[in-house]
Amino acid sequence: MKIIAFVCNGNSFKSIICERLAKELTNNFIIVSAGLNPAPFVNKEGEQIMEKRGLSMKGYKPHSLNEIPIEIDYLVKMGCEIECPFISSEETFNFNMEDYPSETFEDKEHIINILDKKVKELIFELSNRN
Repeated sequence: MKIIAFVCNGNSFKSIICERLAKELTNNFIIVSAGLNPAPFVNKEGEQIMEKRGLSMKGYKPHSLNEIPIEIDYLVKMGCEIECPFISSEETFNFNMEDYPSETFEDKEHIINILDKKVKELIFELSNRN
């Protein structure tokens, strides 16, 4: 089974939310997420927003790059000029989320709406290749 890895700096918000959204959409891929400098826990406001959508983040926790496979099929970066030196991938995507502020609850809701759309498009594209 092919592996999709969502990666960002802290793995507390954007990348882990993408992991959760993707797992809701498909069972045809192994889906993981990680951060260069993982936070100690998932962003609380992000958890609340996902709960409002009916998607629990229970059991999700930030992971470091060394906790996911070294070789993956699809690397999805959130932006923020991150480099993933330990991960080789068949193909890399960049969600370019660095231009979206995440200071307020409303900002985070907006980001999750954007990520939801991007994840759906990505899963649709990759599913149609296989």
